[in-house]
Amino acid sequence: MELINCIDRLPDHVRPLFLALGNFDGIHRGHQALLRSVVEKARLANGFSAALVFNPHPIIALQPEKPFILLTDIADRAEIMDEIGLDYLVIEPFTKELASLSPEQFIQQIIRNKLNVSGISIGANYKFGRQGAGSADTLHYWGNELGFSVDVAPMVKYAGKEVSSSVIRSLLLSGHVKEAANLLNYYFYRHGKIIAGCGIGNKLVYPTANISANPGLLWPGKGVYLTAVGKIQDGLLYGVTNVGTRPTFARYDAAVETHIIDFEDSIYNREIRLCFLEKLRDIMLFKSSVQLKEQIGRDIEKSRILIQNYRQEKNGRGISLQAGCSVLRSS
Repeated sequence: MELINCIDRLPDHVRPLFLALGNFDGIHRGHQALLRSVVEKARLANGFSAALVFNPHPIIALQPEKPFILLTDIADRAEIMDEIGLDYLVIEPFTKELASLSPEQFIQQIIRNKLNVSGISIGANYKFGRQGAGSADTLHYWGNELGFSVDVAPMVKYAGKEVSSSVIRSLLLSGHVKEAANLLNYYFYRHGKIIAGCGIGNKLVYPTANISANPGLLWPGKGVYLTAVGKIQDGLLYGVTNVGTRPTFARYDAAVETHIIDFEDSIYNREIRLCFLEKLRDIMLFKSSVQLKEQIGRDIEKSRILIQNYRQEKNGRGISLQAGCSVLRSS
């Protein structure tokens, strides 16, 4: 897949073009179904598939006072779109000028004149144009006028639960990473560089890798998690990851630190990926470092038992893990 920064840089030969419109934050099951349908339409027409996303996210640009944290940044979204088979990801700067366009102006100036699409695919709740006045009905009208098809993907449900970015965000913040993974169709992950810590883990004989947490991206709620650790070596490693604070040592600053099980090499300044598999427990306040050490030992032993189940996972049996902890979906 090729990344295109700015619509104007999309090559003229990319026609016929089938375009997915949306923010695609999280690239969950619903997004994946929509994007796969765009890829299939393009292949049947011997054309090209693309997604158009705005950066920054319109909510962040238009309502900076509103608390809103992204599930996935552009790099994360691009990685998953590439796996789906999309030809292009077009990243358009979201400016005041773009936000001021009426739905009709957006269609005429962007969809027709700049992109000249053959087909558009959107989610059922997609809104566009000034103050979100444009809808699927607007696109259908102008599609008939200008000669492009419009497909509206239905809302997807999984195990009786509506699949949406807001639902997934709530699940993650409450620590339900396993349930969120079912709706995402991949294990929620974060990556970050290993930075210098306080040395507390080494004193407890359980060295930890301290990860720089991007404050602009959502992390699971405070707690201790079983994680798969990628980008360190061939094959998967597993870890016990603390997200939150260290109350036993009177430290309440945000912290993400992982004890990588059965791994002793130095990885300082390396970037790793953490896939959150399931929550082990809440953060606890211990009376002494000895009690904390004993609890970490129990966390590791509990994790060893759980890890056996993940190592036995196969494609077609839920969500799978492969070497490197790549972003993978079930069959």
